[in-house]
Amino acid sequence: MTRQWLFLVPCVLGALGLYTSRRAGDGTAGFYAATVFTAIVYAAAWWAWGNRRAFAGPGKAAELLRGSLVGALLAGVFILGALVVQHIPVLSEPASQLLDTPSKGGYALTLLVLVINGIGEELVYRDVVPRQLRAHGQSVMQAGVWSTVIYALVTISMGVPLLVFAAAVLGAVTYDEAARTGRLYSPIAVHLTWSTAMVLILPSVF
Repeated sequence: MTRQWLFLVPCVLGALGLYTSRRAGDGTAGFYAATVFTAIVYAAAWWAWGNRRAFAGPGKAAELLRGSLVGALLAGVFILGALVVQHIPVLSEPASQLLDTPSKGGYALTLLVLVINGIGEELVYRDVVPRQLRAHGQSVMQAGVWSTVIYALVTISMGVPLLVFAAAVLGAVTYDEAARTGRLYSPIAVHLTWSTAMVLILPSVF
């Protein structure tokens, strides 16, 4: 791999961290440690390649509100979809096991790692990766497609088919928000609103 593609190394390390977290067992100390490791890798990647202007300028509150509303709407769609998926064991069982994590490790700790890892994912897959792809000649749309594909591929390491689908949808929506605003406030709000709803509401469906 040449130096110009080094920004993909954190993606590989992120996949390794997610894989290790699942192998350690949902809700275990190893699960949380590996998840935090992944967030640290993502933060370091953004420090090296990220756009500092992604958090600059006025209008933060409006973008956070917009992202929260989009995230809530997306969560509603997923919850409705879960009513159907719960009758498909091959899809519902792995998701149900992952959603049981808070009952094993505690809601406070689960939400904490969910927040820091969610922010880390937005830093990398909605800023670092697409910006580097554009620097290598990709258009805004091409960079969005490929960064979303990479995000979904990394999520495969979790071993939950529904999570891969969710990553593709979430990645597309948050990239669109990032492209529209040129910043990360809205994408982060979308991600955290959606993921928090999944943790707090979806277990009651499965």
